[in-house]
Amino acid sequence: MHKQSLFILRMRSFRALNHKNVEAVTQISQCSHYHQLSGNNSKHIKVKETLNRKIRPLLQLQALSVYQERTFWGIDVAFNKVDEERVKLAGADRAAAEWVLRNGGSIKWSTSSTQLSDFNLLPSTEFENYKLEEIDLTATDVISLGFEHLKNLEDVKKIKIHSCRSVSDDSLECLAYVGSTLKFLEISNCPNITDKGLDHLIQLKKLEHLVLYDLPAVPSLTQTVSRLQKSMPWCKIDTAPDSQSLKT
Repeated sequence: MHKQSLFILRMRSFRALNHKNVEAVTQISQCSHYHQLSGNNSKHIKVKETLNRKIRPLLQLQALSVYQERTFWGIDVAFNKVDEERVKLAGADRAAAEWVLRNGGSIKWSTSSTQLSDFNLLPSTEFENYKLEEIDLTATDVISLGFEHLKNLEDVKKIKIHSCRSVSDDSLECLAYVGSTLKFLEISNCPNITDKGLDHLIQLKKLEHLVLYDLPAVPSLTQTVSRLQKSMPWCKIDTAPDSQSLKT
């Protein structure tokens, strides 16, 4: 899909959730001082001090290191930041589901046998009856900020983090929020995950199955797995795709 079309679709879906943030992001994307990345000319985005003060927290007004494929860092922040008012209104499970879907992932409710990836098919009423059981973040634009959505989730059993270019070690620390229920976890093809991040998994005392592979920032996955296995004797650890993995 053309980048411009994808940008428009993401903006439309997010507008219904957080109108104020979308207005801020739209102003930024239209501002002549907000530079779009192009080719190999730039790896950073800079926002000048002339922007409205209400917009500043969204981008933190500093150069941010990003992948060249990413066009608007501000959009990623807006699509990942926890909206506390939304959590109060719709509940933690509904807010987390919105976070996953608006970033291109999929979820499964505890009362359903199928994955849901269409934002428009989210339930419109009785939010309290829908509990997140599985989260698939394959090829999404989630960042560490978004993993705060896991807070107060009480039914999550499976999480797949695959081909997530922006997921970092700090993201994995947030998995402790679902540590009392999480049984299956896959972390694969994530270029920014290091041994430091994987050490956070030791606190997942209920985890039964862990799948790790294609982690280029981990010098020796074999040694890492051996170390983790000694610290997590309750958990089976594999280093290849598994049939129990969430569907992509």
